[in-house]
Amino acid sequence: MPDNEFLEPSEVTYTDKQLMESEEIQKIAGEVIEMHNIELGPAQIGYLLVYPNISKQRAAKCMKASREVKHYSGNDYLIEISGELWDMLDADTKKMLLYHQLLHVDPVYKAKNQEWKMQIRKPDFADYYVINDKFGNTWYKTIQATVSSLYDLDPRQESKVSV
Repeated sequence: MPDNEFLEPSEVTYTDKQLMESEEIQKIAGEVIEMHNIELGPAQIGYLLVYPNISKQRAAKCMKASREVKHYSGNDYLIEISGELWDMLDADTKKMLLYHQLLHVDPVYKAKNQEWKMQIRKPDFADYYVINDKFGNTWYKTIQATVSSLYDLDPRQESKVSV
């Protein structure tokens, strides 16, 4: 590393979060995609655990990859899940959480240009109704309760937990 008289290497802090690719999430996501016949076209998805968490009120998020991330990783989308939360969830709740995130992935084929446009479907109540119809309403309450107990949230903060 080149010497820099202005900055000591020990002073550099990039983030207090640790990102890890997760083969477990990828495997479970494959099962969910197959089980629910989710059509993703040619989209590639990267699955990351964020330790200790994304935030104390954010269980997971799905995002479209930037041009640079797509170039270096080949992924069109990234699904991030709070690591401490993931480690505490049972197998069924993990599947429901991933199913919810996969509903945000929205690749659209544009016949005019004959190419795929990778989009994010905005969260709406329809997602919750689809999941509620398939799994019941306990999945979201389980995630809220797990986040609440993990981070010792005040009951008023529980309603702010997002998936």
